[in-house]
Amino acid sequence: MGRYDYKTAHLQKVSVCGIRCEFSDIRIDRSTVPEGKDQYEVAGDDDRGGDPVRVRLGIMVSFFGTLISDQPLPIGNNSVLCLDGDFIWL
Repeated sequence: MGRYDYKTAHLQKVSVCGIRCEFSDIRIDRSTVPEGKDQYEVAGDDDRGGDPVRVRLGIMVSFFGTLISDQPLPIGNNSVLCLDGDFIWL
């Protein structure tokens, strides 16, 4: 499973819980992300057509993509942010 450079990845604008983020459907190497940015991974739900359903620092199963934000996302105490319509393509 390869990881790619943030600087060369194709990134789309999305909003997650009202926070603007950059999104890519590939895994991005954390060491290439600029200091001051937060990186998360998104899991899709196979039962709902692959829609994004949860965000964590790392996703092993049902990987949907990578999020990069300028501010932290509201990850809960269980290290998961469940998405319920909170992922919006901009």
